[in-house]
Amino acid sequence: MGIFKKASAILKDNEGFIIKENKNSIKPEHNSKVSVSKSVDMNLQKIKEFMHYPAAGDLMLRNFKVRINGEEKSAFLFFIDGLVDRTNIGHFVLNPLMHESGEIKRDIDEKEYVLQKLVSQNVVSVAKTYFDAITKVCFGECGLFIDGIDVCFLADVKGWEKRSVGKPSTEGVILGPQEGFTELIRANTAMLRKTIKDPDLVMENISVGKKSQTPCVISYITSIANPDLVAEVKERIKKIDVDYLFTSDELANFLEESNLKLMPQILLTERPDRTAMELVDGNVAILVNGSPFALIMPVTFFSFMKTTDNNYMRLPYANLLSVVRYLAMIISVVLPALFIVVTNFHHEMIPTDLLYALESSFEKTPFPTVFELVILEIAFELIREAVIKFPSIGGPSIGIVGALVLGQAAVSANIVSPIIIIIVAATAVGSLSTPNYSFGMSLRIMKFVYIFFAYFAGFIGFSACLFMHFAAMCTTKSFGVRYFSSASPKTRENALKNIFITRDYKKTSKPDYVNSKGDNDK
Repeated sequence: MGIFKKASAILKDNEGFIIKENKNSIKPEHNSKVSVSKSVDMNLQKIKEFMHYPAAGDLMLRNFKVRINGEEKSAFLFFIDGLVDRTNIGHFVLNPLMHESGEIKRDIDEKEYVLQKLVSQNVVSVAKTYFDAITKVCFGECGLFIDGIDVCFLADVKGWEKRSVGKPSTEGVILGPQEGFTELIRANTAMLRKTIKDPDLVMENISVGKKSQTPCVISYITSIANPDLVAEVKERIKKIDVDYLFTSDELANFLEESNLKLMPQILLTERPDRTAMELVDGNVAILVNGSPFALIMPVTFFSFMKTTDNNYMRLPYANLLSVVRYLAMIISVVLPALFIVVTNFHHEMIPTDLLYALESSFEKTPFPTVFELVILEIAFELIREAVIKFPSIGGPSIGIVGALVLGQAAVSANIVSPIIIIIVAATAVGSLSTPNYSFGMSLRIMKFVYIFFAYFAGFIGFSACLFMHFAAMCTTKSFGVRYFSSASPKTRENALKNIFITRDYKKTSKPDYVNSKGDNDK
């Protein structure tokens, strides 16, 4: 029975290979500090162990001989099939290594010789640990081990399939550029570079996730961005303790000051021009490999109500649409609650003829007004989610037919009154006018909270909910910036500029809540 004892010891060999033994299994884990060996056979064994070969069917290993200083040495390449361009490997890595040779000069060691003479690929780096080598190979590079050399040579031969640059799906504009970010991080940084031709634009590489090692880029303009803001962003990223992270949405959840608040504290955009405008204003952007959305920080309430169209339209048109968006936002949140307040508690506010019409329509329905309203609001949310999840070809048709059939059938069956259909439709149109999806979701949730307070306490409940809503937004911060800056707290910048658009053709005016370098010098 002794062989069935629970083992609790952790065994570690001299190469840093850790084995955790328990009653269920023996699980190998590689240590990120294990250095590369000079023995090519040992390196091959470790690569197979760490990358689970041959179970990893996409791991390709290529053994060959390389001649250095008249001596033939064993070597092998390893790469992930599908992430690399095999033509580049053949022409720029294998061909020089297998067919070229030379004598070592006294002032050049073997490592320098391989880097300068044998590997002709344009981007070559060196890794001293297995962890660093495997991480880069999993991102589209090929690793080279040569017998007698205690480093891994890495050649950039990326060649995976990618989506081409297309139109933004969530932030379409009538005027302006028609291109959006893709899932490839280098294509996204190139689009930003193409827009902002400023040498002060910095793209800092950083990896997030202890195991996924997801590549991210912190972008800012050194001559404009506040150094304290940049330092705060980097500090929050360093504090992220997670094994796997894949999308910008996940990263935003870790960077926000509070995930319990409904209001988003980071702006997600898939437009390079919008990101460039935010960088010019002194903000910081983060790009995540595998995600077509950039994270913008800090942001305010007014940032979520802006659209890129504002910058491409004439001032009268842009200001008109801006006012319409704010009115639509207010209607989408408070209209159902105000309807409950007026019809249930304050009939005297309704004109007499309209009151008679409402009462006659309510007589035919067996349910309370609030029940009808909530049921239809939930039904509309279900239709909206069905349209989003349904294939794009039939999605709009399903939405139109579902809304028409549902509304007409409900009225004909005397389940809801026609005025409720009008209120829900007006609320739905208002909610669809909100430019930002995350911010619109918070307003959709608050709509039901307002209805609840209005039904139980009338105008008092509605006013209390309105007060608490504003108080929550006023206390919300995005990287130290108040949500209602510059209206509350009031700054030297005119708060009306957040609603009514003005033109600064010299691009010298920056939002004062960012405290950019130019503002600090004033």
